[in-house]
Amino acid sequence: MKKLVIVFTVMLMLAGMGAAYASGYLLNTQSGKFHYASCRTIKHPNSAKFVPVESREEAIAQGYQPCGVCKP
Repeated sequence: MKKLVIVFTVMLMLAGMGAAYASGYLLNTQSGKFHYASCRTIKHPNSAKFVPVESREEAIAQGYQPCGVCKP
């Protein structure tokens, strides 16, 4: 039973990672910046502070500024 719980937990974690990276951009709700999902400054993309968006225009329309590292 314990192995089943561990396997299920790992599967949920991996599914969440896929959702974050499926989007083109991630908004950082704490810094007000947006990043490419692959930006090297993002250590934990599944953190509650990151919100996926589909386009650069959507991020800008919501008032976010582009990251200075990945320059989306």
